[in-house]
Amino acid sequence: MSAQRIIGLLLLCAGFLYGGYILTDTIRKREQVKKEAGIFPLLCLIEAGIYFAGTLGISDFLLNTLTIQTFHLTDSRKLPGTLVAATLLPGAVISFFLLGTKEPADLATLLPCCISYVAGTIAGVRVVAGMNGKILKKAMILALTGSLAALILRMIISGGAPGTRTGLPLPALVIAVVVVFFLGVINMLGVPAKPASTALFLILGLSPLTVLTLVLVMCGMGPFGGGVEILRNDRYHHKLACAAVIAGSAGAVIGCLVAVSISAGLLNIILICVLLLAIWSLLPSGKRD
Repeated sequence: MSAQRIIGLLLLCAGFLYGGYILTDTIRKREQVKKEAGIFPLLCLIEAGIYFAGTLGISDFLLNTLTIQTFHLTDSRKLPGTLVAATLLPGAVISFFLLGTKEPADLATLLPCCISYVAGTIAGVRVVAGMNGKILKKAMILALTGSLAALILRMIISGGAPGTRTGLPLPALVIAVVVVFFLGVINMLGVPAKPASTALFLILGLSPLTVLTLVLVMCGMGPFGGGVEILRNDRYHHKLACAAVIAGSAGAVIGCLVAVSISAGLLNIILICVLLLAIWSLLPSGKRD
C-alpha cells in the first residue's frame, strides 16, 4: 500500500470519527436542533450537490455560504464553524478517493503543503475574531484575478497544454508552503481557500488531476485542525452539518468517480472556470450585474 493511500485511509478514519461525533451530538441535542432553521431533507439534497461539485474543485465553502445565507440558517457567529463542520467527513471521503488514483500528488509536495495548511487553520481559529472579513475578501479577489491572468499567460506560452508535474521542485515548494499557510488562516474566517490554491498549483505547473488531488486533500485535511475546538464549543448549525455527513459524503463518492475519469485538458478548463466563478462570487453583489 502506498504512503498516499495510507494517508487517505487515516483521513477517512478521522472523518468518520468527526462525522460520528456530529451525528451523536445532534441526537443528544435533538430538542434544540428541532428549533434550528432549515428543512433537513432539502438540506440533504443541497449538500449532495455541493460535495459532488466540490470534487471538481468548486468551493464547498462558497456554496455552503450561499446556502446558509439564502435559507437564513444561522448568524455570522456560527457561519465559519458550520462551514468547517460540514466539510469534515465529505472532505475526508474525497481525500481517500483521490489519493488512490494513478496520478496522486508526490509525497514530498503533499506532506509539506498539508502540514502548512493545517497549521494555518489552527492559527486561524485563534486569530479569526480580530480579522476583517471584507478586507480579506477584497484581497482575495485581487489575488485570484492576478493568478488567473498569470495562468492564462502560462497557457498561451505553453500552447494551451496543461501542466504535467506531480510534484514541485524546492524553490516552488517553499513558495507554496508559505502561501497555503496564509490560506489556511483565512479559511477559518469562511474565505474559501480552494480557488486560490488551485490557481497557485496550476501556475506552478502541476497536472490538473494532481492539482485537484493536492487542493482537495489539503483543504479536506485543514479543517481537522480547527474542527475539534469548533465542535467542542458547539459553534455550528447541526442540521446542515448532519446533512453534509450523510448526503454530502454520498455526493462526494459519486463526484470522485466522475472527476478521475475526466481528461487532463477538460479538467484544466473546468478548474479555470472554477476560478472565474470564485472571483464573481466574492464580488460585492452590486458589482456582479
